[in-house]
Amino acid sequence: MSPTISSLVLPPYSKFKKKVFRNAGKVVDFIYQVGDSRILREPSREVSSHKINSVDMKKKIAYLKDCLLKYRKLTGQGRAIAAVQVGICERFAVIYTLEKLIIIINPKITCSSKTFLKYPEICMSANPVIVPLARPAWIEFDYYDEKGLKKYWNTKDDIEQGRILNRVFQHEIDHMDGIINLDLVENPKELILHSDPEFYKNAKFEEV
Repeated sequence: MSPTISSLVLPPYSKFKKKVFRNAGKVVDFIYQVGDSRILREPSREVSSHKINSVDMKKKIAYLKDCLLKYRKLTGQGRAIAAVQVGICERFAVIYTLEKLIIIINPKITCSSKTFLKYPEICMSANPVIVPLARPAWIEFDYYDEKGLKKYWNTKDDIEQGRILNRVFQHEIDHMDGIINLDLVENPKELILHSDPEFYKNAKFEEV
């Protein structure tokens, strides 16, 4: 027997979902989305070491910083952004932390954890799709900062902030290789839209 109209249950969280889609629409004029261009699928070029301190590179870094801060202002979200996501096909990214913006240029992963943690990710270029994804619990990598100084990341904090930062770095380095988190999901049936306002309050890292 078909349900009567009075017995139908409407989809939940409609007000929140409308807000999520409105926010996604606010950024499409400066953030490339999946399918917009092949650029998101192409490996980014390394930045020549002698160009890191050039006026042109400083302008590109400043623009990428502005894009991340603009995204955060418009949506209230956004942990990091790779240059390729704004149409600059070069290997650098900006990462937001509570203390400062971290710029990584030409990162190269040198070591990664054998422990994998699963956690739901959202990508600016595929928002509002949530991708439950297993990644190494931590990575070590060397990179250049915006002053052209060689740096090394090897923080393995076993707290949520450390775990998230290690994941964010991996996410952005993937972008530099032409990879989006959607490409890495093992079970497409786990993909969902960000439709529950409490989702990330309840999200946990899961060892796999």
